[in-house]
Amino acid sequence: MKKKNLLIIIPARSGSKGLKNKNIRKLNSKPLIYYPIFTAKNIKEKNKEIFCSTDSKKIKKIAESYKIKVPFLRPKKISEDLSTDITFVNHALKEFSRQNLFFKIGLILRPTSPIRNVKNINKGYQIFKK
Repeated sequence: MKKKNLLIIIPARSGSKGLKNKNIRKLNSKPLIYYPIFTAKNIKEKNKEIFCSTDSKKIKKIAESYKIKVPFLRPKKISEDLSTDITFVNHALKEFSRQNLFFKIGLILRPTSPIRNVKNINKGYQIFKK
């Protein structure tokens, strides 16, 4: 059994109705999914797993181009407009448990909130750990 301190999930489903392909739309010449990946990589925790939860092969390919693991795709039935966070979180935890990988803390970083202060996230994470 492997244990890690932190699982960072970046949820990026396809099929947005309001703004087509919003998670891979460009902002300052980078796809939106780049911004939570950058933040996740800069969280001060050596024992972490960064994971993109997606139902899209295209999003998977982009995430992997930034060296993010996407070892499994999210089922379409839990990737719909009214699907809740708990469904993709439970799906990820179940899949990781099959790989005998478990986590103490979880964090969700959405592509649709690209402006984050990494310093504040690190500070909040340190407070939460204590």
